[in-house]
Amino acid sequence: MPQGTAPSPGPRAAGVRWDLSPIARDAEAAREDLRAALERARAFEARYRGQVAELDGLALAAALAELAAIDNQLSRAGSYAHLREATDALDEENRDLASVVDRAMVEASNALRFFDLEWIALPDEQAEALADAPEVAGDRHYLRALRRFAPHTLSEPEERMLAERGPAAVSAWQTLFGRVTSTLEIPFDAGEGDEPHTIDRLLALLREADPELRQSAMDALFVGLAPHADTLAHCYDTLVGDRLAMDALRQHGSPLEATHLRNELSELVVDRMLAAVERHYPLAQRWFRAKARLLGLPVLRLSDQYAPLGETRAVDYAEARALIDNAFGRLDPRVAEVARGFFEESRVDAEPRTGKRGGAFCAPVAQDAAPYVLMNFTDRMDDVMTLAHELGHGMHFTLSSERQTALSATTGLALAEVPSTFAELLTHDHLMATETDPSTRRALISERAEGSFATVFRQTVLSRYERRAYGAREEGTTLTSERLSEIWVQENARYYGDAMEMPHGYRLGWSYIPHFISTRFYTYAYAFAHLVTLALYARYRAEGGDFAARYLDFLAAGGSAAPAELLRPLGIDLDDPDVWEPGFAEMHGMVEAAEAA
Repeated sequence: MPQGTAPSPGPRAAGVRWDLSPIARDAEAAREDLRAALERARAFEARYRGQVAELDGLALAAALAELAAIDNQLSRAGSYAHLREATDALDEENRDLASVVDRAMVEASNALRFFDLEWIALPDEQAEALADAPEVAGDRHYLRALRRFAPHTLSEPEERMLAERGPAAVSAWQTLFGRVTSTLEIPFDAGEGDEPHTIDRLLALLREADPELRQSAMDALFVGLAPHADTLAHCYDTLVGDRLAMDALRQHGSPLEATHLRNELSELVVDRMLAAVERHYPLAQRWFRAKARLLGLPVLRLSDQYAPLGETRAVDYAEARALIDNAFGRLDPRVAEVARGFFEESRVDAEPRTGKRGGAFCAPVAQDAAPYVLMNFTDRMDDVMTLAHELGHGMHFTLSSERQTALSATTGLALAEVPSTFAELLTHDHLMATETDPSTRRALISERAEGSFATVFRQTVLSRYERRAYGAREEGTTLTSERLSEIWVQENARYYGDAMEMPHGYRLGWSYIPHFISTRFYTYAYAFAHLVTLALYARYRAEGGDFAARYLDFLAAGGSAAPAELLRPLGIDLDDPDVWEPGFAEMHGMVEAAEAA
């Protein structure tokens, strides 16, 4: 049957699986691609090691083109392996292929590391002249951005040694944290007798309609975490200590500097944003008080924070496709066309099944290959928003790959969530314009507000908590579970004020959050991207088609410039202290709409 003409899926997107054959024919073909890419990496090392300082603009362009081709080939093979594993982690061939890929990536990285180090070591005047060469225009920002790490880069043997020690010194503690939190099973009766519940399963119950079920699930979560708190705190304490030691070795001025460098954001911009969020904590508190009234409560308990206000109707996969197609088409026909390609070319895996990983993601795959989306569709309105979110990433990957090189196609975390959030807002507005079911409309309005609060305000709480934890460790204080709990309670109390009642068990709310363990200060980028997107969406509503054209240019620009430069044509000036206010104005409107719903 030709692509795009498959029969309509059944309930829960039955039969909606992706076709990975455009990336690689099979596992052996992926292995062949890996071997070829490694051979090219070794040949590149033999050709260019010790020669970067001798290159002119034309020769540098040739080297970058070959480097991009190697990166692209590695990405295709690696993506194929990990996409297979994502849909069936129990399959032995999938696990073996993923292991082969992981080893190959380390080998390739070791072979190619010299190029970045030699480029970083060039005198400023020589490097700037080479970056200005017309032959390297497509990767100019990539070259300049690499050099921002120059003051913090060690010799090649030292960098190789640090890379080799990672699995023992860093990954082992991350793995221990992951094993404790992912295998923890807490006995709980959700109405059908005591059953073992994972952390995620208990957290999902906090969105149920029954208030006592929500409270009992929250209590059970923290009772179940308590025996493991010291172990989880020790994992974090060890990782923070190691990161601070690496900061000293690399001469970073603060624990946040490495993150700021990766995000290409200045400390001043980030500090102003976080301070602006904190000034607007009363806006969230206003919503918590309003929600308590809507639920008929004297004060909102923490377990009521995500209690549903209204119930959304069921939405099958075919309707979800149609809703997104219409929503994206409102922005620009090209956007709808890109999204349609995911469905017509079987680049979405939406059917829930045993062995498939949970959650959702969009994988960019490679510069010369189309992206793929994974999700677990369960016929809920939430799934429509999740699908729109991932397709927003897909728009970004598709349009940037059309115009950028493999080295410049992807942007940093600070902007990565802008296209996905923008796509959600498009879909939400379309739903509000077309949905007639009163309960669904009420739920959509409140969920939009709460999603923004969680992304902007709560991520700021997490960022402030994390900064205080690093500050305590810098001063020689061990991060015990009790000390972490005290910081956690204090930062959350600043956010919730007297509008939220926090149970004593919430002192352990820090203990199961993976972002603290995997990537430090990861969370502030979520707040940044969300506030930027709200401001952009306000401009889109005001300007329409004129803005849409500039927005598509922004998507197509990928990572070819720093965030400040990419956002400026869209009317976002990161040097303006008041740049965040339009985003908060949008959130104020969400609260008013939810109060009136």
